[in-house]
Order: sequence, then structure tokens, then C-alpha cells
Amino acid sequence: MACVFTHTLQTIKKTSGFTLVELIVVILITGILSISIAPRFFGVSSYEDRKAMDELLTALRYTQQMAMNRGGNIRLDLESDRYTIELTDNTPLRSPDGMPYPKIFVGVTSSTPNLIEYDRLGRRVPNIQIDLNIGSKTIRIEQETGYAHQI
Repeated sequence: MACVFTHTLQTIKKTSGFTLVELIVVILITGILSISIAPRFFGVSSYEDRKAMDELLTALRYTQQMAMNRGGNIRLDLESDRYTIELTDNTPLRSPDGMPYPKIFVGVTSSTPNLIEYDRLGRRVPNIQIDLNIGSKTIRIEQETGYAHQI
């Protein structure tokens, strides 16, 4: 009887636990996941840049659409931390939801004046290409069409 009991204990000891290969595979998978996921949690500024860029692209496209609908003379007045959409006589227009335009919390820099005006065909006035920099991201307004997009 004692012989059967020791044989059962030895069988249990052999089958419990992890092999060295299993441990190495788990460590490798954990390392790969931490390298690819960790920067997303610690890189907040890139998310703020992306949010500001998306918001400004939406505002530019909305301004262009309003200019085409109203026959031109609509502009976006862009400051470093906010924007407003207005007529060329400085009359501000409300946002589609009736609320004031939000602040952009990331600085926007441009090599051209900060008034971006569109004509009745949706082209930028004057008809030149401009680049707007938001952190590490860049928005380009095309010369011929006035189309705003990320480059």
C-alpha cells in the first residue's frame, strides 16, 4: 500500500508546474505586447495633437462648405489656441450646434496669416497652398481646391 501512495505522489509532482519553454514563450509574448501597447498609455501629447488636428480639419471643411452654400466671403480666424468662423466683415457665425467654437488646446503655427477665407467655389482666398502645424502633425490646404487634409 505504501508503494502505491508514493507512486501517485511522484506522478502528481511530474505533471504540476510549467516547463522552461512555456515560461520563455509567456515572457516573450508579454515583452512584445508591452513594447507595442505601453507607448499608447504614456504618449498623451500625440493624442492631443490628433484631437486638435481632427477638430481643426472639421472646422476648415465646415468653413469651406458654408462659403460654398452662402456664396463665399466666409473665413476661419485662427489663433494659437482657438478659432472662430465669421463673415469677412467680422460678424461671427455660430457653430452647427449653436454653441461657441471650442478651444484647441495645442498650439497651431502657420507661415501665412491666420485668416483663412474661402470663395464661393470653396477655394482659399488668396489662392495659395498653406500648411498649418499642430504639434507634430501638419494640415495642408490645397491651392486649387481649398481641400484641407493631413500630410
